[in-house]
Amino acid sequence: MSDPLAKKISQQKSDIHYHITHLRVPFFEVDMGQALYHGNYFHLFELGREEMLKKIGFPYREFMNRELHLTVIDTRCTFRKPLRYEDQIELHTAIRALGRRNISFTQLIYRSLDSEKSPSPNLELCTECRIDMVCVQFTGRVTLLPEDFRRGARTVISEQ
Repeated sequence: MSDPLAKKISQQKSDIHYHITHLRVPFFEVDMGQALYHGNYFHLFELGREEMLKKIGFPYREFMNRELHLTVIDTRCTFRKPLRYEDQIELHTAIRALGRRNISFTQLIYRSLDSEKSPSPNLELCTECRIDMVCVQFTGRVTLLPEDFRRGARTVISEQ
């Protein structure tokens, strides 16, 4: 791994517990050049976050049942290599920080370099994203994250 940024991410990754979601880049997300359109990466990130929320026992539907929503307030995305139609990918999602009202995620997308559809240790980092979110009521008013959600989120943070 001669790329210094990839080496740094690899070192950070070993210290963080990531939830892994396996996906295939679908046709409806790509542009005419068969590459994933840059705005559509956020669709994939959302799928990864939803899967992680299910894992901690607080699916996004529970936010909605309580008339709450997680709204993006800041994001930074680094596109290192393009994803293409039918690429087998792994989306790694972790909670980076948890506050009373805010939550921050780190998400990494890796492309499998193997031709098989099974999970592979032979991965190439393609995209890195940090997403900061705040909890809001359906009225748009900022509110506290539910305590039962925070308890579940702390369990995956403590695994870090």
